[in-house]
This record gives sequence, structure tokens and C-alpha cells, in this order.
Amino acid sequence: MAKPPHTGDPITFAKAATEALWSYDTRNASRAEHLSGLKAWMTGEKSYRDWKSVRGQVPGKALWSRMHDNAQRATASVDEGHLPEAFKTAMAQDPGAITQAYVYAVTVTGKHSISWKKGGSGAEPRQVTLAVQCRPDRDCALSGVLPEVAP
Repeated sequence: MAKPPHTGDPITFAKAATEALWSYDTRNASRAEHLSGLKAWMTGEKSYRDWKSVRGQVPGKALWSRMHDNAQRATASVDEGHLPEAFKTAMAQDPGAITQAYVYAVTVTGKHSISWKKGGSGAEPRQVTLAVQCRPDRDCALSGVLPEVAP
């Protein structure tokens, strides 16, 4: 799994984090190893860390095992990332609100491509809204995955 980028830009970070969330290779990594790789992307601030929402993006143990049996792997291509309109409106109404948590909502769109043994493959467009923490004095980190996509 790729390492988190060194950036203070929430959109750049969210695009990279989305690629990490949507990419896996069951031939080379167990579910536990994949989850461990994702933990490296998370903020260390427990009050702003929603690990359950990130873990929920990863198939469960039984499904991961079946995916492994089929040598399933996936890659992501990211097309675009942006701050949702509702987030921009809230920031305009109260610009100082961000200064407590420094958590930004970022919506990312792209494509999830899957392949498996014997040449099987498929792809689908996807989108997700991530909560990304970008404090001024450190690199961005993942806070969580929002339950719904914000346009």
C-alpha cells in the first residue's frame, strides 16, 4: 500500500487516500495487513479519528477470503477532488470554525477497476466524501469516511 503523501492540501491528500481505500491485492496482502496499511493514513487525534468508517470500506473476513481464493485485486484511478458546496457554505458563514479540528470534507470521484484469476475483470465509477484533517503545522491525515457523498 502506498504511504500517505507529505502535503498540507486536503484535496491532494483526499485523492491519494481514495486510491489507497479503493486499491487492494488479495494475492499479496491479508485483510489484516491491508487494514494495517490504512491505519497509517489515519489521524493520531482520537477525538477526530473515525476508524470504524474507514474499516467499513474494507470487505469483511469471509468475503476477503473468497476474494483471495479468486486472486482478486483492485486499482483506483482518481478523476477529481473538491470541497463540497455545503462545506464551502459552512466555512463562509463561520470561517473560524475550522480552527478547532482542521477537518475538511473532500469529495473524490474516480473509477474502481477489479480483476481476478482467469482474466476476469470489471470497473465502475465511484465517489466518496472523506473527512481529512490538515493542521497548519503537520501533514494531512484521514479522519474518516462520511456515510453519504456530499456533492
